[in-house]
Amino acid sequence: MKKDFFTYENLGGDYVSLAEDIRLGVPTAVFGVSEPHKYLTASLCCGSMLYVTADAISARRAAESLRCLTGREVVLLPAKDDVLLYKEAVSRETLFARLSAAERIYSGVCIVVCDAESAMQLFPARGRSIELAVGTEHDYVNLSSELVAMGYTREYEVEAKGSFAVRGDILDIFPINCENPVRIDFFGDTVERIRPYDAVSGERLKEIASVEILCAAEAIIPDGDLQTVKIELAAGLKKFSDIKAFGRARAIADDIITKAEGGAPFAGASYLMPLLSNVTTLFDVLPEDTVVYLDECKLIRDRVEGLYSEHENRFKELKAGGEVFDFSFYQIIPKDKFYSHLTSFSDISLQTFFGSTFFFQPLKTYNLRSTPAPSYLNSFADLLTDARNWMKGGYRVLAFTGSASRTEKLMQAFIDEGLPVNLVPDTLYAMRGIAVSSEELAHGLVLHESKLVILGSGDMYTKSSQPKRIRRKRGDMFTAPEIGQYAVHEKHGIGKITGTQKIETTDGIKEYISIEYKGGDMLYVPVEQMDILSKYVGQDNPSLSKIGGAEFERIKERVRQSIKKMAFDLKELYAERSKKKGYRFPENTVMMQEFEDAFEYEETPDQLSSIVEIKADMCSDKVMDRLLCGDVGYGKTEVALRAAYLCVLGGKQAAIMCPSTILSEQHYNTACARFADFGVRVEKLNRFKTPKEQQNTLKRLANGDIDLIIGTHRLLSDDVKFYDLGLLVLDEEQRFGVEHKEKIKHIKNDIDCLTMTATPIPRTLHMSLSGIRDISTINTPPQKRMPVQTYVVEETETLIRDACVRELSRGGQVFILYNRVETISTFAGKIAEIVPEGKVCYAHGRMDKDLLEGNMMAFYKGEKNILVTTTIIENGIDLPNANTIIVIDADRLGISQLYQLRGRVGRSSRLAQAYFTFKPEKVMTSDASARLKAIMQFTELGSGFKIAMRDLEIRGAGNVLGAEQHGHMDKVGYELYSKMLKEEISGESSASVELDIKATAYIPENYIESPAGRMDCYKQIAEIRTAKDYNRVYLSIEENYGKLPKEVLSLLTIAVLKAYASRFAVAKIGVSAKEAYLEFASLQALGNKKLNGAMDAYRSEIQVSMTNLPRINFRPQSNPAASMLIMTKFLKFAVSFT
Repeated sequence: MKKDFFTYENLGGDYVSLAEDIRLGVPTAVFGVSEPHKYLTASLCCGSMLYVTADAISARRAAESLRCLTGREVVLLPAKDDVLLYKEAVSRETLFARLSAAERIYSGVCIVVCDAESAMQLFPARGRSIELAVGTEHDYVNLSSELVAMGYTREYEVEAKGSFAVRGDILDIFPINCENPVRIDFFGDTVERIRPYDAVSGERLKEIASVEILCAAEAIIPDGDLQTVKIELAAGLKKFSDIKAFGRARAIADDIITKAEGGAPFAGASYLMPLLSNVTTLFDVLPEDTVVYLDECKLIRDRVEGLYSEHENRFKELKAGGEVFDFSFYQIIPKDKFYSHLTSFSDISLQTFFGSTFFFQPLKTYNLRSTPAPSYLNSFADLLTDARNWMKGGYRVLAFTGSASRTEKLMQAFIDEGLPVNLVPDTLYAMRGIAVSSEELAHGLVLHESKLVILGSGDMYTKSSQPKRIRRKRGDMFTAPEIGQYAVHEKHGIGKITGTQKIETTDGIKEYISIEYKGGDMLYVPVEQMDILSKYVGQDNPSLSKIGGAEFERIKERVRQSIKKMAFDLKELYAERSKKKGYRFPENTVMMQEFEDAFEYEETPDQLSSIVEIKADMCSDKVMDRLLCGDVGYGKTEVALRAAYLCVLGGKQAAIMCPSTILSEQHYNTACARFADFGVRVEKLNRFKTPKEQQNTLKRLANGDIDLIIGTHRLLSDDVKFYDLGLLVLDEEQRFGVEHKEKIKHIKNDIDCLTMTATPIPRTLHMSLSGIRDISTINTPPQKRMPVQTYVVEETETLIRDACVRELSRGGQVFILYNRVETISTFAGKIAEIVPEGKVCYAHGRMDKDLLEGNMMAFYKGEKNILVTTTIIENGIDLPNANTIIVIDADRLGISQLYQLRGRVGRSSRLAQAYFTFKPEKVMTSDASARLKAIMQFTELGSGFKIAMRDLEIRGAGNVLGAEQHGHMDKVGYELYSKMLKEEISGESSASVELDIKATAYIPENYIESPAGRMDCYKQIAEIRTAKDYNRVYLSIEENYGKLPKEVLSLLTIAVLKAYASRFAVAKIGVSAKEAYLEFASLQALGNKKLNGAMDAYRSEIQVSMTNLPRINFRPQSNPAASMLIMTKFLKFAVSFT
């Protein structure tokens, strides 16, 4: 909306008097206002405003509505999840959002929205910021140390907010206040160019003129405060009489002092905020003329009292365990002082019902009347009828659709009805008839005195209008091996990279990768041949191969034969199924449309594309056999239920089969709720049905009285007979046994089948199998899912109790990951003692199957609220009420396990916590520290999971291809396996070209300092296959590191020369100061028509010789680089010759 579209004057009536009272600072209570009416009333304020709600969800809604209604910048100030515990590290997404909001408030932004908890917390001091603008100067030499002092971490590659990387004259940084990282080119100290780019795909975005880099640290200890901190900590330690508590407090104090004396910001510095002289409160930084709007005083009062009570209780328990000092209590504003702050401004309370305003004493009251906007739920006939009546009554109608496409359709509908409609004008005064806006407003209202109807998108449409997340492109993630990692050489097999070595000869300088093999034998691979080298991804600590290749060649041949058989079987099966005529289900029926419209959320793009693909299969005469991949909670079940409904509309039965009782219960409950209004007869068949109930279900199933049956492998029993089965949905098929899989194969032979899996599969495998297996993927996260607050903390009984009690107090459930089967029952007993108010159960893979399922079901149903478990936590189960996970000995787990475990929580719209703990006395290895650091950085959904996703995807690949193929992947590494699979399915094999090129070609260390960076570039260059690849890699390297030196240009030339040569059966390329030639494997290769065309065009530059193998010799040029250039032109000509 335009700024000042709504004003007190243009709404008239009581609003004019209200404006005068606000101007005079009269404390005022406004009653009778619904939620949309509250936002409209507050939006009339044209000065500085603070809007306070009782909870975070209400604050988000208020911020979104006020942005729409005011046309001004609105800052949402989020609360920190925890202010008491000392943490080694903490996920920083919420912190960065709070710091960014704080800076905007310091800058004088007029509208601030927060909940009571956020307002109670101490407010960060205004940190230093740096503004860089094109054409201006900044000391580049000292910039890195400045950024570190501001809380940024230096990395090799920028992926997360709060990190930066330096490469020559290029600075990459992800400012905490920006949506994307930026690349800043310097020339000396002058800023030449600033370019945002996509952190995942690397795609360049539009250049900008300047960027502001905000401080990334909440608490920076002023020089004069360090002594105060030491004194307070020392005094505090004397108050601990319990030896254990004293030990814990002493450990915290020592760690703080060590880090504080180091000078750099650190995560735990926020623990000291009550002691720091530069820390303040939100109320101290707001302008004096700020108007404070209190959204429901009773709710705010109740929330504040509850928070203080929880804070006091937590403080006492944590103090007893040595986790906090006396000063920690003042991490929030004292209660009486908080109420005083709230009411020290010009205050307006907004309340739906008449009643007490508690801590707020108004001198004036208003009753502003309105009625809720009608709810149409996509019924546009009713909307048009009402609109016509409103026009007759002299009302104006303002409709907010939430999208341009909806606006266009709605305006056309009004035009077709002959109703006066326009886009929204600049002011309400100028508005006549109906105005339509593409902006998002959830709900509206009717102001009868002002004769104004406001309709929100939630009033007109059935879909939730939550903002869509931007879907990011994700590449194959084939990464270069690094020093110390295992690698696979296509000829010699698995070895360990020990380093790189430059060798200088009279012919030039070259760099080689040194690889250690079995028995300590070493192999040196020229960097230009790195395309035959791949990072080993498979089992941990694989056996090294014997150098020479014979042993590995035998392994490869066995893998190749197995792949050949698998591909043949898949092709045969696919061909056999395509010959069969399937049942054509009805297309585009009204009932199907109604069912889809009744879905309460906006479908994600991936859901929609999967639904389209499945419908196309089912409505054709082919027999569907499709795989649907997507993480838990990403919307696979909705896709499956739409397929089931399409089947039922076609007059056939559908079945959903699950590997466990608990999963079948979950699907059954979802299906019953979803089909409640659509007449679908849903039943279940699992162990929770008595034998008598099962017999009744089987009878109804055979008679056709059940439309959708959901069950376990019980559905495969001989006594199960379908009346007319049309669709089988298999959830997590890989978890069924061999015998069950054989029966499934028999059932799905001539009916449509949809298989679902929660384990992702690699994009490369998806592409390789696309011709022989239909696959749909859902990679888009759900719209309401929030990032998980992640902490790295020392494991103490006090911490475990605190985390559990906090979750249980909000009615939630807790996972405690304890990965030692031998002592898990003892540990579960210990948890029951630490948290006596909790209902504890445990689960591990060696338990009796019935007991395991019983415990899991008790947790699923909410009968138990703390589950102590190993890593066997079921992947397919959706437990939205479990929103805290505590991982014991997190430093012993791999990064993919840590990512997957964190994904067990945060599956609802409630903020979730993950605590990764380590033993207090334990010294972590550098690898463990790096893993925990990585998971701390990447809290945003769908970001930064390259390494973790690789492990998970390989597991997914094994699920799709079977256990035997998974074993083969371990033997040759995933990347080489993928290459072999692609070659087998496509029928194209890539012949290797031997290189004997005596030229200076390497990446100088003064161009790319990082060994990992050089290895990554070597890998990119060696994998160039086309001119397009060449341009992409050239631009990527230049973009990241600056102008390419001649040594790197030589490498690129070798790569493109090799790529062109591989198309013409060239066996060897030789280049030196004295000769340049292409050697072919056979005489027949010279008969290639394209090659002959080039030979004819370049006859003055070449000579053919037939000594041993046929060769094309080139006239030597002034240097090897010039010779390579003429050879590249020759082959490029051949490629394009027609």
